[in-house]
Amino acid sequence: MIKITVCDKGSDKLAKPNKVLIELRRKRGESQKTAAKNIGITQSMLAMLETGDRRGSDATKMAIANYYGVSVEHIFFGSNITKRDKEDK
Repeated sequence: MIKITVCDKGSDKLAKPNKVLIELRRKRGESQKTAAKNIGITQSMLAMLETGDRRGSDATKMAIANYYGVSVEHIFFGSNITKRDKEDK
């Protein structure tokens, strides 16, 4: 008899890449390592943010937005922010 174990990580959805974050870094012509160092995070953290495997803390999101000179919303929320969400703030 073969026993099969299923690992549930809370979601069967694949992570969605953060295309905005990737594009901002590429426009500067930087590697992940260089961008991460300049932002003040590790290269692995930046890689996971780009692939969507991590969300990042508010402080990390703000550091990235400040580095690229754009809003946190633009990088991390994009079109997911509705008019109602903006009015609630």
